[in-house]
Amino acid sequence: MSRELLASKVVIVEEEPRIRNIPALATSVVGAVGVTERGPIDQAQLVTSFEEFVSVFGGFTAASDLALAAQGFFENQGTTLWVVRTVHHTDITDPTTKTSKAATLTLNDRAAPPLATLRVDGLSDGAYANAISIAIEAPTSGAADEFNLVVEEGGIRVEVYPNLTMDATKPRYAVTIVNAASTRVKLTDLESATAAPGNRPAMGIFGPMTGGDDGLTGLDDDDFTGNDAGKTGLHALDTVQDLSLLIVPGRATSAVHNAMVTYCESTRDGSVFAVLDPPAGLSAVDVIAYADTTAGLIGLSEYAAIYWPRVQIQNPSTTVFGSDALLTVAPSCILAGVYARTDGSRPGGVYIPPAGIENGKLLDVLGFETDETLDETKRDLVFPKRINPLTVLPGTPRHIDGARTLKADGNFPTVGERRGVIFIEQSMKQGTLFAKHHNNTEALRATLRRMATAFLMDQMRNGAFRSTDPKKAFFVDFGDALNPTSVIFSGQVVGRIGLATNKPAEFVILRFSQLTADGGGS
Repeated sequence: MSRELLASKVVIVEEEPRIRNIPALATSVVGAVGVTERGPIDQAQLVTSFEEFVSVFGGFTAASDLALAAQGFFENQGTTLWVVRTVHHTDITDPTTKTSKAATLTLNDRAAPPLATLRVDGLSDGAYANAISIAIEAPTSGAADEFNLVVEEGGIRVEVYPNLTMDATKPRYAVTIVNAASTRVKLTDLESATAAPGNRPAMGIFGPMTGGDDGLTGLDDDDFTGNDAGKTGLHALDTVQDLSLLIVPGRATSAVHNAMVTYCESTRDGSVFAVLDPPAGLSAVDVIAYADTTAGLIGLSEYAAIYWPRVQIQNPSTTVFGSDALLTVAPSCILAGVYARTDGSRPGGVYIPPAGIENGKLLDVLGFETDETLDETKRDLVFPKRINPLTVLPGTPRHIDGARTLKADGNFPTVGERRGVIFIEQSMKQGTLFAKHHNNTEALRATLRRMATAFLMDQMRNGAFRSTDPKKAFFVDFGDALNPTSVIFSGQVVGRIGLATNKPAEFVILRFSQLTADGGGS
């Protein structure tokens, strides 16, 4: 804004910045697909704590892989988890063909003969609600047209809703109150013809509910990999725009692993990284055969890493899992938590390999499925095959002992490199959106060059590159050679960016020799 200068004064003028900022995107937003006790099916649901997970998806069950996974993720300081519950579908392209069912119970009113007045359904499909009963009690308020509704699970009162009414015009209308708050059931008003207050549900304890089914009979790999048209399985995560890590704990099969890699590299256009579990019960030789031959993973992609062996944790529920003190689980959930912890350890944490006795420490892991991983000769077999061992050495915590992706000859073959470049690429993609539909002028290309350079300078300071000399760390080119008239007339602006990424020190070599010189030392 211009203004006429008359008397002597200091004038403040705000100008547009010469260099636009490129936002630093999140790097450890995890998507997990698996079986849960309850919760929405074929929908990505965000949870940010284990308590929130339990509230939405329920607790430990013998068939629920994701409850254990979520516990391990949050114990290792993960913070952002998108959960997709899957069940068996008769047609994976159609989510309505899910075979799970919600439990139900019909409550009658107080007329003679009684009429149906309220239907109680499980909030979500699942056998969990077959243990739920409903108690109707006298209202705390004493009002003639009100009642208390209690949800009991396994004989324990878990939810209490006092002073409800069947009058839809009143604030304490039962359907509105319960459906807004319950994590276990939902109500449907069956609109009994009985006049109020006789249309209230009869007093007593009713149930348990019946008909709930987890939908696990016939569960197969397709239910995890899903389908793009139906937005099932992995594809339920399609709408999570900032997704950066992918795990499918408890389903370590060739079909699922290959689908995860394809999803990360192709479907998500290289913006997501997959953390792969080993199948259960594999020795060092077995896991090599699986990864190299059975699943054909080795050399497949730099958008995934596989780890071995499975890990042991303290049994969180002897009621559910039996009396053994330790429970063997898939490690990917814990590893994703380690990734997140390392990412958040400092600015530029995504460039740090999530491995080693410091950055790869496995919290709350008490052992491994096989002691072979303690044997260096066995680790000597798996590591050259780009399978990252989980192990413990004398005087060290249990930790990740490798940071290799599946592909040795890729542009960025280690976990820190590949994930760091994903972060840079996605941040710059987001930051340069403003340029779409601008006139393709020298000024626009100069702005893009300045933006990219400024952003990469910040990343250099955060440890992204092998050098702290900008000339050796990266280059940015939006010049005329890349943008001749033919390119401009085709509606494109082209930039070229080179990155000198860090390489992890996988081997520490100490060379000792006899000191033969005179003079001694201290």
